[in-house]
Order: sequence, then structure tokens, then C-alpha cells
Amino acid sequence: MDTLPDVGRNPSYGLAENPEFSVDTVSFGDGYEQRRPAGLNSNRRVWSVQWALLTTDQADALYDFIMSRRGVYAFWWQIPETDEIVRVVCKEAPSKTYSDYRLYQLSATFREDFAP
Repeated sequence: MDTLPDVGRNPSYGLAENPEFSVDTVSFGDGYEQRRPAGLNSNRRVWSVQWALLTTDQADALYDFIMSRRGVYAFWWQIPETDEIVRVVCKEAPSKTYSDYRLYQLSATFREDFAP
């Protein structure tokens, strides 16, 4: 499995981790509900990642890598400021914005992948 390319820049500050809970719910009368975790991995970590001030080559390298995975194939990503490497998938296409003269901004959402 491939690793997200190192373009010489970490994601911008403001990296947001937004966990998602997967819960099975059964509703009964009078508003009563019964809930339980859905499976073994019911807590999935999700990161909103953004790189700013990327050169054309840096933006293209990240964009092309993520697009080549087509939202299906997972890859390894090291969480900035930590030594933790996680398997993630980017289900939505990344957003590449021309932000300044020859500089780009790239945004993506990485979801933790639990596949074997």
C-alpha cells in the first residue's frame, strides 16, 4: 500500500479531527430508544486536512495521488506532530484552489480505514 507523498510541507494549522460514531438504534413507542455500538470499530477518526501555499508541483503531486485512489483505495498517512501512521481513505475528491500567484491550497477529508 502506498503512502501519501511528502511534498515538503505539513498540513496547515487548524487540522481538525472529527470522530464519527457508528450506532445501531432501535426505536420503541413513547420515544424510548435502545442503542449499541455498530461493530468492533464503531469509532472512526476523520480529519479535515488542508495545505496552504503549495507550489504547482506540490499541489499536483498531492492532488494526483489522492485522485488516483478514486475514493476506493486506502493509503498510509502520518498524523502531523505525532509518530502515528494510520490507514486512511479519501472518499470525496480533494479541492484544489488557486489562491495566489502560482500558489495553491488543497483540502481533503481523510477517514480512518479499518479494512484488513
